[in-house]
Amino acid sequence: MLTGVILAGGQNSRMGGRDKALLTYQGEPFIVRQVQRMRCICRQIIVVTGDPSLYTSLLPADILYLPDVYAGHGPLSGFHAAFARVETEAAWVVSCDSPHISAPAASWMLAQLAEGDYAAVVPVMDGRHQMLHGLYRPRRILPEITARLEARQYRLGGLLDSLHWLGVDRDRLVDAGLSTDFAADVDTPEQYAELLHFIERK
Repeated sequence: MLTGVILAGGQNSRMGGRDKALLTYQGEPFIVRQVQRMRCICRQIIVVTGDPSLYTSLLPADILYLPDVYAGHGPLSGFHAAFARVETEAAWVVSCDSPHISAPAASWMLAQLAEGDYAAVVPVMDGRHQMLHGLYRPRRILPEITARLEARQYRLGGLLDSLHWLGVDRDRLVDAGLSTDFAADVDTPEQYAELLHFIERK
């Protein structure tokens, strides 16, 4: 079974303080779209945030909201908070700023996770590790995350150095019949304007 994890605890500084989880795409807030897609394959969904009140009126009542324990240290803190409470063998972790997350891609990566006995399966798009649309085994990884936070090693990508993980590139995803736009995120007002402009052109 699978748990979905949405990291919504960032400062949104590049977006001028605007909450990226509440940006709308095709009439829906990003986080609503994400929960809908996660519900297709996830038994439980966790949102890591310091302010659940931003989302409770939008999302189903059974969402579990968690704050960072090691606050202010980026996505690694969010992984820690969620992984300490995940009850399933695997977790699908995404950032709240990605409007195109893909349940089919996550399901396919989950199969790779099981077949290879990996601690993580991470898309690698054009040489960039997309850890915020990855599949993970929380119980295996949590001790390493905790050790890194205690040692003040906050870079998320550094976590992969100590894991047995699989990277899946764009070609492999396409060969599996999967769209690869799920990795796209929105960090700035300019990127959001480009996303909306793309909708208008359709």
